[in-house]
Amino acid sequence: MASTQEYAHPSDVDHNDPAFIWDPYPIYDALRRHDPVHHSAAYGGYYLITRFEDVRRALADWETFSSAELGVTSIPMSVKRDFPEIPLEVDPPEQRRYRALITPWFSRSRVDQLEEQVRTITRELLDAKAGETQIDFVQDLAVPLVGRGLAVFLNVPDEESRPWPGWLSDIFHGRMANRQRADEAGRKLIDYVDRKIAAAKERPGDDFFSMLATSDYKGRSLTDKEMRGFGVLTMTAGQETTVNGIGNSIWYLGSHPDQRDRLRRQPSLIPHAVEEILRFLSPIQLLGRSTTRDVTVSGTPIPQGSTVAVCYGAANRDETAFESPDECRLGRQHNNHIAFGYGPHTCIGAPLARLEMRVALAEVLRRVPDYELDTERIEMTPHGDLRGPWRLPATITR
Repeated sequence: MASTQEYAHPSDVDHNDPAFIWDPYPIYDALRRHDPVHHSAAYGGYYLITRFEDVRRALADWETFSSAELGVTSIPMSVKRDFPEIPLEVDPPEQRRYRALITPWFSRSRVDQLEEQVRTITRELLDAKAGETQIDFVQDLAVPLVGRGLAVFLNVPDEESRPWPGWLSDIFHGRMANRQRADEAGRKLIDYVDRKIAAAKERPGDDFFSMLATSDYKGRSLTDKEMRGFGVLTMTAGQETTVNGIGNSIWYLGSHPDQRDRLRRQPSLIPHAVEEILRFLSPIQLLGRSTTRDVTVSGTPIPQGSTVAVCYGAANRDETAFESPDECRLGRQHNNHIAFGYGPHTCIGAPLARLEMRVALAEVLRRVPDYELDTERIEMTPHGDLRGPWRLPATITR
């Protein structure tokens, strides 16, 4: 792991560097204290905003820090597309109108009704490992749970979800290692969305795509490109982030058996624990924005047209916002973290992510509470904007 001194020069910070991915927090701490708006020369140059209040202001100020440039939310830019992912890559006021169309589908009241189905899937996945001593909590549990949970959420057949994890892995991980493979997976995902939209237009049902196909947007139907934008974002935005959230939770508890035992004894703390682990090990470490005008943040001028990383992971460890931020306190109250963002682009899928994390933790603690992580074989996701273990092997000890 590089020391904070090695990151004193502007060209040195690269959030996709394996050492940074493994433990970015010492670097974030140094940046918040000494260089809170840091310019990195990587990827053509970008600024990292690291303090809690600065991050919140940037996320709220969509007029200055815009996400309405295709692919800018990923650094470097993601798979090229000819359509915006809606509503993420649209700014207000149009963004608010688009978001209002789907808000009922994403509401907490609707999502909470899916809990038993999500719990059933979780139990099936853990039961499949019954009698075995080895488990990979990400590949055997989190990945299939999130894919199948999304199928429940979209109200599409369970079997359709089987290829989704592979597509998402190629899209997110291939962006750094194999761009051709990422593009191919992106085309498969888009083709799936387009086919679902076409079927919904022909014969509407009660699934997510039919909801889009029958929506009224300013007195007209949504275009195919608009529906594609909604569909692709919904299928991509929540999958790996929630996998990371589940993986981070099990990783943390596996590394802190005293805290694991506490949750076993006090399962009523699980909702608080989920929020604290979201803060402490933010699944989304940063998202990109593009500046529409010259702006100064914490004394640092940022020119118009700059790429800016708003660093959720750094903000969630800011000592001015959280008492003892580098301690994971599972019973922390009034946890004002920004793991799901802030402002108009706050993650609309947060209720589903929270539900899947709560259920996964509860069922692991109930069914396989005694496990030891194989720390030498843990593999992290290969990019630093989203952070969590991609492989989390463990031995079930009882």
